[in-house]
Amino acid sequence: MVKVVRAAVARGPVGKLPRLFWVLWSGTLINRAGYVVQPFLAIYLSGRWQLSPVLIGTVISTFGAGAMLSPILGGQLADRVGRRRMLIAGMLASAGTMLLIPFATHVVAIALAVGVYGLAVDLYRPAVSALVADTVAPADRSRAFGLLYWAVNLGTAVAGVAGGWLATRSFWLLFAINAVACLSFATIAARLVPADLPRPRRTTWTRFTMADGLLVSLTLAFFLCACLLVQAYVALPIVMTGQGFDSSAYGLVLAVNPVVVVVLQPLLLRRLTALPPLAVFAAAIALTGAGFGLTGLAATMPAYAATVLVWTVGEIAVAAVGPALVAEIAPPDMQGRYSGFFNAAYGAASLAGPVSSSFVLQEHGATALWTACLVTGAAGAGIAMALAPALRRRRLSLSVTEHAPEQES
Repeated sequence: MVKVVRAAVARGPVGKLPRLFWVLWSGTLINRAGYVVQPFLAIYLSGRWQLSPVLIGTVISTFGAGAMLSPILGGQLADRVGRRRMLIAGMLASAGTMLLIPFATHVVAIALAVGVYGLAVDLYRPAVSALVADTVAPADRSRAFGLLYWAVNLGTAVAGVAGGWLATRSFWLLFAINAVACLSFATIAARLVPADLPRPRRTTWTRFTMADGLLVSLTLAFFLCACLLVQAYVALPIVMTGQGFDSSAYGLVLAVNPVVVVVLQPLLLRRLTALPPLAVFAAAIALTGAGFGLTGLAATMPAYAATVLVWTVGEIAVAAVGPALVAEIAPPDMQGRYSGFFNAAYGAASLAGPVSSSFVLQEHGATALWTACLVTGAAGAGIAMALAPALRRRRLSLSVTEHAPEQES
């Protein structure tokens, strides 16, 4: 069984977190700074191939189909073959598969290439989450996951501006830079992440993850929130370009998201971790829905930027407390599988979100879409709040188990 570190990790200066955490933080920062393919995929498909909104949504949904399976597979393998091996393999697979996309010249081939890339893109993510859960004390996990998300957005701030500039000059540069970033993280992991220890095998992941109603319900609430967040990469660029904005304008508006995270997260993180995590999770989902709902009122770049500010605050809180809640309820030797199952919600949203939003945009218009986002956020928040009794029972059960005397085998 994986030994979860329970020794006190002092709160306060961020340097008190384990060295391995900062290795993962640095690799994540580099990887996300080069993550320019997926955010600009809709613009690539419309600008390079002149696809309709429905076809764009369909092609991007193949990415979502792969991305939905990617963390589940990655979590299973992280627990079975090891965190380090899966982190390296995931980054190599992501770099290799994304380079298939620019060589595809027919819409069917493009969709297949995008789907294969989606299958590879999040193979590494459960390994990173499991390493954090393995090495960071439970009381500090929300802070650790929040800082990891901060690294994601520091990188995304660079990627948003650089990707918008690159997309106006050469789509090939998007794929090349993204591949180099993935290879860089793989190299860091190979050099600095300790070798994996042997781990016992469980029978099947479904027997344990699907039977855990608390995990499934948390994942459902996160799925609804993720359906909102993918609209930043699907509906938002389509609506903005339809109003006459170019890819650089969209890139600058999208860059508000990571900039807000970079500026506000250090200020909010300590306050958020002092509040009940489930209540924060629910409120954050509702706020995310409100932010996207307000997008229906925007018609200028400052107005779009203001809506991004609103839903970004919700996203900050979800990213900090969501993974920490999952790590709290997961058996120690199944951290990868629980994390993979939870993160699969984003892939599922990447599959469902583009198709549904593209259909609503084409058939009913932008106002109907942004109203649906507001309702979706309220529904996700309601599901999360309904889990409070179950979470209290789980914590009590874990407390009893942790303090029970160990039996010699």
